[in-house]
Amino acid sequence: MVTSTSRRMAAVALVSAALVTGGATSSYAAQNTGAGTSGAQATTTERQGSDKGIAARWASCTAQVNNPHWSKKGKSVIFKTRVTCAGNIARVHVKVTGKLYRKSGSKWKAVAGSSETKVKATNGSVSTYYTPRPSGKKVTLDGTYKGQITVQITSPFPGTKGKASSKAVKVNTPGK
Repeated sequence: MVTSTSRRMAAVALVSAALVTGGATSSYAAQNTGAGTSGAQATTTERQGSDKGIAARWASCTAQVNNPHWSKKGKSVIFKTRVTCAGNIARVHVKVTGKLYRKSGSKWKAVAGSSETKVKATNGSVSTYYTPRPSGKKVTLDGTYKGQITVQITSPFPGTKGKASSKAVKVNTPGK
């Protein structure tokens, strides 16, 4: 992989927690490096059975947040979140809530948002969530943007929330 020295590596914030039926909740955080993305992880587990035979059902989803950019097709500044899931539960419902922020002076202002739940197979396939959604608000101004997301497995039983942000990037739009 060739990387440009003018690009900085973004930190990947990994947050994971498990919800165990009748048990305790635990969580941890770790930092890794990734190129232009950051991620969040949501994990859920369920213990079933008697004390003699306990079988755990679990799912873990990882969300990678791409940097904001101009979409020619969408005619808007957008960012994408790519979600993959693994586990021994066939399908889970994954909710991603995203906000696109634009820097105004020294403050960040939310200029678009999205909230979408998809049914995901836990086979490692990738699903893409868009902020703003293709049918949503168009963001057409030049500026410095960043994206922030919250991801959560909502069904068959709720997991904990993971959060992640992209890095702040300058986006030039083609104008009107």
